[in-house]
Amino acid sequence: MTRIPAEVQDILKRKMYHEQKIFHFKKLLEDNPQHSIVMDFIAAEELLVRKKGFKAAKVYEQIALKTGEPQWLMDRLARTLAKYAYQDIGSGPIEKAHMIFTQKLDMEPEKAWKRIADILKRMKGWGYAAQCYANADMPGTAARMFEKQLRQADKAAWYYEQAEEWLAAARMYKKAKLHDKAGECYARAGMLKLAVKQWKKAGTLEKHNIGEQVMEQILRK
Repeated sequence: MTRIPAEVQDILKRKMYHEQKIFHFKKLLEDNPQHSIVMDFIAAEELLVRKKGFKAAKVYEQIALKTGEPQWLMDRLARTLAKYAYQDIGSGPIEKAHMIFTQKLDMEPEKAWKRIADILKRMKGWGYAAQCYANADMPGTAARMFEKQLRQADKAAWYYEQAEEWLAAARMYKKAKLHDKAGECYARAGMLKLAVKQWKKAGTLEKHNIGEQVMEQILRK
C-alpha cells in the first residue's frame, strides 16, 4: 500500500482556500518528490477550485484504493459527496455518503444522517437536509426547515406532528387550510375551542362527535 505523508492531512485540516492548499501540496512535492501520491491530492484540490465535487470525490476514491482506505480520507470522501449532493442527486451521493459513514467509519445510522444533514444545511440544500434530519429521528428540526426555509406549511405540519409538537402542527395545518387536521392537533394540544373552530370550517364536527349544543357550550367557554 502507498503511504500518505502526514503533512497531507495537516494541510487539508487547515482553514484556507483550495488554491492555498494546492500551493502547500506543490511545495511538499518539491521537497519530497518521492511522495507522488501528493499529485493526486493536488488534482482533487484543482477540481474543488472549479466546484467539481463529484470528480474530486472520484479522486479520493482512487487514493483510498491505493492507500488502504484511511479513516480520515474516507470521512473526507463522505463529506465531499454530501457537500456536492445537489449537483446530481439522482446518482445517490447522499446514500453513498451514509454508507461510508456507517460501514467504513462505524458511525451509528442516525448520527450519520445528522452529519449529512448538517453538511447539506450549510450548503443551503434545505429539502435534502430536512429529509436527512427526519431520517436522523429529528422530525422537529425537519419541520422547522420546511416552515422557515422552504415555506411548505403542509410538510412542516406533518413533521411537527411526528415530533408531537401539536400546537406548531395545528398552526401549520391551519395555514395550509387543512382544517380538519388542524383541529385534531389543537385537540391534542388541549385547545378544544380552537379545535372546534377548525372542525366547523372543515365541516367535520359530526365526524368528531360534536353536536350543535356541544359546540355552543365549548365555544362559550
